Amino acid sequence: MLRITFSPFKLKTYFNNRVRESCKSCKRYGKKSTCPPHVESVEYYRSVLCSYNHGMLFIEKFELKDYTMNTWQELGEYSSKVMQTALVEYKEILFNDNHFPTIFGAGSCKNCKKCTIPCRFPYKSIVPIEATGLNVVGLVSLIAKIGLIFPIKTEFYRVGMVLWD
Repeated sequence: MLRITFSPFKLKTYFNNRVRESCKSCKRYGKKSTCPPHVESVEYYRSVLCSYNHGMLFIEKFELKDYTMNTWQELGEYSSKVMQTALVEYKEILFNDNHFPTIFGAGSCKNCKKCTIPCRFPYKSIVPIEATGLNVVGLVSLIAKIGLIFPIKTEFYRVGMVLWD
């Protein structure tokens, strides 16, 4: 898994209300406590996330030929869990080292089989990066110099983010 540190101040120019608007086309919209409309506004995230002192992107590439999952749904869930496990583990390391971390994941939170509103496990819950209004494609291009290509044909990436003071 690729991990790249960055200054959260750089996030300022990557917030866009249209990114958040795209959440409405997701089947999980309104059904997860970590997804819109149950999370804070883009303006809130723009203000708070840019105020952190340290940031790290977690990027994992998944090549379709390397997996035997039968459906996109299985591979999507598996790849999200890989990223979310790495984010939660790093969050715990930072917290135990007297930092105040927050994490954002790749796609909707997959920690529970059945989501409840409010969340039963807020310490483990993960808000999708897109739900904050951050343009993940632009952010990955700037920080990691990786061009995310759509539609997906042979590979795709999962992106997570950790911010801390």
